[in-house]
Amino acid sequence: MKLLHPTFGLLLTLALAPLAQAVEPARTEARQRVGAHELSWECRGSGPQTVVLVAGMGLDVRATFRNTYRHFPVEGVRLCLYDRAGVGQSSPLPAARPLQALSDELAGLAQALNWGPMVLVAHSFGGLVARSFALDHPEQVRGIVFVDAVHESWWSGLQQALSPAGWQLMQNIIRWERDVHAHEDFAEAVQSLQARRRPLPLPITVLSRGIPHTQLRQARFSYADVDAYNASWDVAQARLAQESSDTRQRRMHYASHLFDEQDPWLVIEEIQTLLQRLPARAD
Repeated sequence: MKLLHPTFGLLLTLALAPLAQAVEPARTEARQRVGAHELSWECRGSGPQTVVLVAGMGLDVRATFRNTYRHFPVEGVRLCLYDRAGVGQSSPLPAARPLQALSDELAGLAQALNWGPMVLVAHSFGGLVARSFALDHPEQVRGIVFVDAVHESWWSGLQQALSPAGWQLMQNIIRWERDVHAHEDFAEAVQSLQARRRPLPLPITVLSRGIPHTQLRQARFSYADVDAYNASWDVAQARLAQESSDTRQRRMHYASHLFDEQDPWLVIEEIQTLLQRLPARAD
C-alpha cells in the first residue's frame, strides 16, 4: 500500500483538526407534534436572534448541516433545525404532500416552540419551502440564506436544456423521490410557487455551488446532459438572486451541492453577515 508523503499527511491533519477537535456544544433536542406528525427538532444557543436550518428533499437535516450546526458560534443566537415529516428522525409519511403542507408544518412548529421572527437557512429543495413560508408569514421571516437552493424557473429551463433521454431520466428521479424516497413532490412545489410568486420584502443571500454536480452520471446521464444540468442551474441561481431588492450573492468555489463537508465555514460566515444586515428589531 502506498503511504502518504509525511508533509501531505501533516497538512491533512491540520486541515481537519478544527472539525475533529471541536467540543460538542450544549443543545436541546426533542420531538413536537404538529398536526398528525411528530417532528424532530433541536436548538443550541440563546439570544434575540433565531436561525432555523431547512434541509433539502429527502435529506436528514442533521446530516445536511452537521458541521455548520456544530461550529456556528451561538453567542446571542438561537440556532435551530428540524426534520420535516417523512424525513430524518421525524415520523414517516405514507404519501407525498403539497408545498403548502410543508409551509404550514413549519408554521405550526415555529409557533409551538416560540421561534418568533427568524432567519431561514435553506438548502436545495428547502429553498422552495422557505420562500413559501415567507410568502405565507412575512412577519415571521427576517431574512433568508439560500444554500445552493432551487428556483422554480430551473425546472422548465432544465427540460429545454436536456436531451429527450436526459429529461426522461430526470422525470424518473423526481417520481422516485415523490413516490418512494422523500415523499415530497418537486413538480407540484414548483408549480405552486410559480402560481403565487412575488418579490420577497426582506434581505436574502444566495450561495451557489462552485463544484459541478456530477452524480447524475450514476444514473447514466450523458456528459452533455450533465453539463446542461449545471448550466441551467446557474441560470436559475441568477433568477433566485432577483427575488429580493436586497440580495447578496456569492459562489461557493470549493463546495459542491452537498456543501457541508467541504465548506461549512463560508455558510457560517454568510449567516453572520446576513444577521448584521438586518434592521434592528422593535421588540
